[in-house]
Amino acid sequence: MKLKIQAALIGAITFTAMVLSIQYVTLGQSQECKVLQPEISSAYTGKCKNGLAHGKGKAWGTDSYEGKFKNGLPHGFGIYTWANGDKYEGNFYNGQMHGKGVFKGKINGKDSVYTGYWDKGVLHHKILPPKYQIITARNVQRYTMTKTGSEKRLLIAFTQNGTTNNNISNLQIVCDTGTPLKLGEKYGFENVLYPVNCKITYQTPNALRTVWYDVSFEFIINEAGEWTLNLFN
Repeated sequence: MKLKIQAALIGAITFTAMVLSIQYVTLGQSQECKVLQPEISSAYTGKCKNGLAHGKGKAWGTDSYEGKFKNGLPHGFGIYTWANGDKYEGNFYNGQMHGKGVFKGKINGKDSVYTGYWDKGVLHHKILPPKYQIITARNVQRYTMTKTGSEKRLLIAFTQNGTTNNNISNLQIVCDTGTPLKLGEKYGFENVLYPVNCKITYQTPNALRTVWYDVSFEFIINEAGEWTLNLFN
């Protein structure tokens, strides 16, 4: 029995030593894992192969990158952030932006967003955003969004039973740019800087005046110009 206990203890000690040895080797491999792109080579955490970043990981330096690596370079999908705050999210090939991606940053001092296909670090084909996007349309029977001119203005009309809807209460129109205006029976904003994000909320009865609804309509207009939105209830 004593010999069996001693054998068990020796086995446990040997197993512990093996675990510690494996942990030490793994730690040593992580410490020796290199990133070959100088701007993100100061620190790295993630998967390695043959002493190089390979697989999913995160690297830091003057810039930072999180995503897929291959042979020490960003390769596959990832997010690259420059020291000045500019950011690219998309595909990489051998350390360069390549494939579909989105760049957000300053171009000639102006905040810009470029979505498109990149070829070895160069934007090859830009994907234009839609002219407008509807985010929320709750309790709206239908709507029309029409570009009517080049002036940077947005007009909003409310229609019910073929005429102006005068049965609206608690109306709120919030846009992230522009100066509020009222033009006849239309509400809106002038001096709008595009893209513009707006949210409209109000209460109105249905066409038969039997039920009241809480209405919410949120949208983004990307293309500059004069736009008219008509909401039907």
